Amino acid sequence: MMSHKLYNLKKLEEIARGDQEFIRDMVFTFVENVSSDLNKILSFKSVNNWKSIAETAHKLASNFAYLGVDALHSLAANIEKSVLNDNDLTGIVEKTDRLYQEGILMLDQVKKDFYMTNAN
Repeated sequence: MMSHKLYNLKKLEEIARGDQEFIRDMVFTFVENVSSDLNKILSFKSVNNWKSIAETAHKLASNFAYLGVDALHSLAANIEKSVLNDNDLTGIVEKTDRLYQEGILMLDQVKKDFYMTNAN
């Protein structure tokens, strides 16, 4: 069992200014969007569609920034830059695999933590 959080709600809490319903809605939207985008990454990788991976990584980076997932934000931004700016595919399969795997772990933690604390 993980003892540390893979995400941080600080930025979202600052934006929400105490509005717990807003935080809940944003977390639900985050979970839906990130789940969808992580699955798109897998699909695009299976057909070597690196441009679409870069575009999806850009969207993921923004979402990860809002939930304070710094390591995945950096990884997603690195994938985008490698493909679009550098046209460097060195290690791209490994990076996309890591983004997917760590993204799923983080989502599982968010769902468990958030849904359990907001069950009432």
